[in-house]
Amino acid sequence: MASTPSIPDLTLALLIAALPGGTALAQQVPPGAPAASEAPPAAAEPRKAAEEEILVTGSRIRRKDLTTPAPVAVLSREDLQASGKVTLGEFLQTLPEQGNAPNFQLNNGGATYDADGATRVNLRSLGVSRTLVLLNGRRLPSSGFGANSASPDLNTIPTAAVERIEVLKDGASAVYGSDAIGGVVNVITRKDYAGTEASAQAGVSSRGDAQTYDVQVTTGRTTDSGSLLFSVGYFDQKSSWLKDRKWSAYALTWDYASRAALPGGSYRTPQGDIGLPPGADTNPACTGNPVCNALVTNDPSWANDAFIRDLAFPATDPRGWRVMTGADTYNYATENYLTIPSTRVQAFSSGDTRLGPVRGYYEMSFVQSQTQQNAAPFPLNPSDYSLPGSSTPISVSASSMYNPFGVDLPFAGRRLVEFGHRTYSQDMETFRVVTGLDGTLSDAFGPLRGWYWDGSLNYGNTGGTFTTGGAIRNSKIADAVGPSMLVNGVPTCVSVPGDPSTAIPGCVPLNLFGGPNNGSIDPAQIANLGFTGTSRARFQLLSVSLNAAGELFSISAERPVSLAAGYEHRQQSGAQIADPIAASGDSADFNFKSTRGSYSSNEIYAELQVPILSGVVGAHVLEASAAARFVHYSTFGSNTSYKLGARWAPIRDVTLRGTYSTAFRAPSINELYLGQSETAPVASDPCNYAPTAPQALKDQCAANGAPAPTGDNGNQELAHVGGNSALKAETARILTAGVVVEPQMVRGLSLTIDYYQTAVDHLVGTIGVPAIIAGCFPAAYNSTAAPYQPYCDLITRASTSGRILYVTDVNQNVGKLRTSGVDVGVRYSLPTGAGRFRFGLDGTWLSKFDRIADLATGALTIHGKGNYDLGAMPEWKANLSALWALGPWSAGTVIRYVGSFKECGAFSSDSGTYQSTGGLCYADPAAPSRQVGSNVVVDLHAGYALSSVAGKTSVALGVSNVFDQAPQYVYAAALANSDPSVYDYLGRYYYLRLQHSF
Repeated sequence: MASTPSIPDLTLALLIAALPGGTALAQQVPPGAPAASEAPPAAAEPRKAAEEEILVTGSRIRRKDLTTPAPVAVLSREDLQASGKVTLGEFLQTLPEQGNAPNFQLNNGGATYDADGATRVNLRSLGVSRTLVLLNGRRLPSSGFGANSASPDLNTIPTAAVERIEVLKDGASAVYGSDAIGGVVNVITRKDYAGTEASAQAGVSSRGDAQTYDVQVTTGRTTDSGSLLFSVGYFDQKSSWLKDRKWSAYALTWDYASRAALPGGSYRTPQGDIGLPPGADTNPACTGNPVCNALVTNDPSWANDAFIRDLAFPATDPRGWRVMTGADTYNYATENYLTIPSTRVQAFSSGDTRLGPVRGYYEMSFVQSQTQQNAAPFPLNPSDYSLPGSSTPISVSASSMYNPFGVDLPFAGRRLVEFGHRTYSQDMETFRVVTGLDGTLSDAFGPLRGWYWDGSLNYGNTGGTFTTGGAIRNSKIADAVGPSMLVNGVPTCVSVPGDPSTAIPGCVPLNLFGGPNNGSIDPAQIANLGFTGTSRARFQLLSVSLNAAGELFSISAERPVSLAAGYEHRQQSGAQIADPIAASGDSADFNFKSTRGSYSSNEIYAELQVPILSGVVGAHVLEASAAARFVHYSTFGSNTSYKLGARWAPIRDVTLRGTYSTAFRAPSINELYLGQSETAPVASDPCNYAPTAPQALKDQCAANGAPAPTGDNGNQELAHVGGNSALKAETARILTAGVVVEPQMVRGLSLTIDYYQTAVDHLVGTIGVPAIIAGCFPAAYNSTAAPYQPYCDLITRASTSGRILYVTDVNQNVGKLRTSGVDVGVRYSLPTGAGRFRFGLDGTWLSKFDRIADLATGALTIHGKGNYDLGAMPEWKANLSALWALGPWSAGTVIRYVGSFKECGAFSSDSGTYQSTGGLCYADPAAPSRQVGSNVVVDLHAGYALSSVAGKTSVALGVSNVFDQAPQYVYAAALANSDPSVYDYLGRYYYLRLQHSF
């Protein structure tokens, strides 16, 4: 059972809060403060009061005093434009407190569909599902396919309609309900806008690719009776390729012995390669075959080696095969996108009107987007698959007319270049409408006069299709590599070896050993084996909410005690309808099951704000706050979360603040109900061991169904992922403590420091195939620990060869998570005769990030900080900005820093060396490591604004990544030798933006 933050932890937080020179990430500024055009891409300067009462993200109580106990960063519209980013997702992913979220650089396809072109946000690296994204304080519908689709795609929010973005870096379940564990991103759209604004932005990389075009028009009208806003936009982003960057043109692996990068790639090569079955050296069918006998006789390590086809000789000649080396692997990098192409059409409208004492309002949006991922031609190995309903791997039959070895082959790799690329395309539509009434109670309501009330309906619907190309069918493969013979001189598949009467209609025997592009695989075979699959998904959100807030009484402060309370009913549903071939398990390029599910919740909350003292000696401001929320889910029952906060400014210059809250997260529709699908993460089988392997490893493999070396040389293992209706809801505790310093003697300077600590229990997620393998086979990681049997039970092996068929890694309550750190920031504004200068520094220091799997003993703790075991977890991340403005001219720079971390080698049980595939620092303390260097990217921009009788015209020029800094090599990453959720892939990028308003 997880504990709450301990007394030492609380003491540390209070000590940090008392430091005299703290800073804060993305300065906590008032949401209503307009930012100057030269503002840095972090926040405007703070001020003490708003002109009217507004809501601050994290509270339901309207107030003029805009400083709250919780850390809230405000990013203005001008910040977004100055960054050169054309989508909210790109912009928010540059924040130091955000990490490891998918974006348009993620090209991995497959049935998890996390690479669906969406850009999401992941505060504190806790997972995108633990960051609540709101639009004007209300939820958005789920979007996309797969595990991440519960989090909205930020690309669906039109940037032209955005006024500001408020980022609450604190738990907020008591105020907003489920999902607000890592924090809240609240996008606020423009209100009371009068005029028309048209903008166009174009960009291109220094390599001439990844061209981006963004056109938006916004018009609005405001009168005494109401307002109306309408915005439309078109976005088009072209592709770029791994082969067009030096650092990604070749798939690489890291050799920990020589400390050098070596060719990596895939064992599925266009010319074909094979592995022999266990016991081949004593099998008469092999020893009596000249090709097979030559391999087992001449290679003492034949059981662990793969043999590649030498096309200089016939496949039936022993010289046509040799031991495969790393230099022979297929470079799949040349066939993959670096950044994916996408197009998007958006429309957004909002408005309100006065109906006597009541205001009616609405919001409406529609987005249609198309994205595509592109992967290398299909990497066929029949034994990786089985027929639908069977767990027996498909093998190349000894009776195949193209098999020169005389035995069934457990491994026969072939890159099917004749089939062309594999493609994964998404066509999504999102519709959302909000309508409601609000107002302020009149004197007729007695003690409730002046109370603000609001009632609204929020409906959102996301639907789309997912299309795959370049895949093949397992049943067709099984027939094509099964027994075959010449019948009347025509190659023919047969069910019974040597019996022409059992010919299989429509089947053409598959020659995996004839080499590429020479007719060994003809068009008839491609048409017979391949298929195009189409799947569909739909998600729906319906929410009805009632809220009220007002003043109660005064104590001795300037402001009275205030109360907010409300009720919300929410219904969420989703369905994914799989392509019939994938649903039946007959696709060789990942299968998944159709699924649907729904749940509903009823929730009530109350929030109390208590100003205690103000304007007295020792208490310029002293206030406390409390909130509680009761929820009842149709799937999880009931839960109550609460939040306590305090803010104390002993003098005007210094404010101490802190919060403690509990949080609750109900698993999403996909986490609960997503049908099982297949993916192939980077991992290797330790049971392909050499004779010199430790006896402990041999014993662990034998206990797991691999009594002999499996011969599996691959660097990927098939995994079954998907939903789990037996999941428990997550619970969490979040502590923050901070200090804000705004010295009156140094005008324009502000410094803030905030400590955070988050504890999540019943953590929902997948374990990860490398972690499962490490837990089951600790001897493979030089560990004397006993195998963790729950992980061993998740590994399914073939009964004959012992090869891993698949690893079950569906969603479950995987344990608990603990993280803590400090956000720092500095803001300084300096007006001079040469212009106004503004400087900003935002940084995050990660103190701890631990995931504990075994709750009973605390074993299998993964310490993520400073390594790649749980994704990139650098100790430091920071942004530094400097901006200048003089009259119509402006210019600025932003420097983005990502600190270093390490990746560790995985012990290769077949070679006795360490390799970059599947290394886990926590699993093998003796493993050699490689330090991934820090990364610095510099952006520059300049602008000019011209006013005339026709309106205001602005021109902005910018260069992102001025020095063309390549991403750091991360050899343990799945693709491109790096991590797309951490680094900029495009390199130097130029953009031009024109904007005219009138």
